[in-house]
Amino acid sequence: MRWIFMLLALANLGLFAWFLSNDKPAAVRVTPAAQEEGEAASISLVSEVDPAELASSAPEPKQMEAPEPQVPVDGSRSVSAEALCTLVGPFTEAYQGEDVARRLQALQVEAALREIEMHGQMRYWVFLAPLNSSQQAFRKLRELQAAGIDSYVIPKGSLENGISFGIFSEIERAKALAEELQSRGFDAEYREEPQTYLERWVVLGGANGGVSADAVADDFWSQLQLDYPDIDRRQNLCSEIRSGGDE
Repeated sequence: MRWIFMLLALANLGLFAWFLSNDKPAAVRVTPAAQEEGEAASISLVSEVDPAELASSAPEPKQMEAPEPQVPVDGSRSVSAEALCTLVGPFTEAYQGEDVARRLQALQVEAALREIEMHGQMRYWVFLAPLNSSQQAFRKLRELQAAGIDSYVIPKGSLENGISFGIFSEIERAKALAEELQSRGFDAEYREEPQTYLERWVVLGGANGGVSADAVADDFWSQLQLDYPDIDRRQNLCSEIRSGGDE
């Protein structure tokens, strides 16, 4: 009996040892998969990378495309305004205007005294159209005077060798006279004739363009108004300022 008990004990020990050896998980060797072509490489710190390698691997900067020039739509182009000149005056005496011009020039402002052609009241001229020569004009004049019509030969200008019957400030009078002469067999007509006269003004600006009054300090204009209380200051297109004697 004792031997049977010992054999059973040894068999139990062997079976127990076999179970223990089978409970441990089998070691499995895992082989890392090869990195697929095109996948990103592992992350490395910049400080760990060779500068030459970093420069070669940096992506090339994208070139920005230059914007196409904008073509303005017809009519959208800005048109520069014509130059404006400042006028100061009028002066009854030339020395007054010269004094103001010198004051402005002392402030490095281009200024000059000029006699400006000014437009006054509209007038209406009754006349006969110019004839071919002065002989014909004087022959027609004698005919008119013999008929008791007051007239004279126009010596120069756009109506040279024409016959004038007078200049009127009222269009009704000019029209009535022209109709009366036509009823008597003379081809009289009338036209508007703006009255012009000359005034002395100091013009700020010149060939290089106009000068605005804002270019001069307000204190200057205030003092000038005290010295010359009757003068005025205005602006006009430089191209429309005509001096006496200009064609």
